[in-house]
Amino acid sequence: MPAIFVIAALLGSSQQASAHEVRLVATINGAGRAIMDDASPLKGTTTYFIHARLYSDGTAIGRFDCVDLAGSTAEGDFFGPITSWKMVNGMITLSGPGQLRALNGDLVPGIGTTVLPYTVTIQKFGGKGTGHWTLDVPFFAPVAICSELLTSGRLVMATPGRRGEGDPD
Repeated sequence: MPAIFVIAALLGSSQQASAHEVRLVATINGAGRAIMDDASPLKGTTTYFIHARLYSDGTAIGRFDCVDLAGSTAEGDFFGPITSWKMVNGMITLSGPGQLRALNGDLVPGIGTTVLPYTVTIQKFGGKGTGHWTLDVPFFAPVAICSELLTSGRLVMATPGRRGEGDPD
């Protein structure tokens, strides 16, 4: 059974639980390289890191980091904590406040110190050629600025007591 359906079932059952009982629903882990596909207004190669613990009340604890490597349309490192999540149309969306720094590690003047709300939507868990996610930062554009297809690494979701979706067979 795909983990998405397990999460949907857990969310449904959490409504019956005490309003004060917050439970771990899933953990998402991913790291590797990705390439911005045709749907992306930006182009280039990125390295990414996603780790998030998702809770039944919609909160999350985690970290997101996406580095657009040298030669990309917009070189730099967008990063920040993951503080909330939701599931819409079977896709997981992670949210939080982010910042932008140059490849040399310095915060980008005028932007890097600004809190930039962002969302990462995971369209597909998996590895090379399968895993896919998008990054939306409304400060920069009204649409997702990055649409990423994994070229290495994995993007996996695991629920308590179950193997993760996107794990190798």
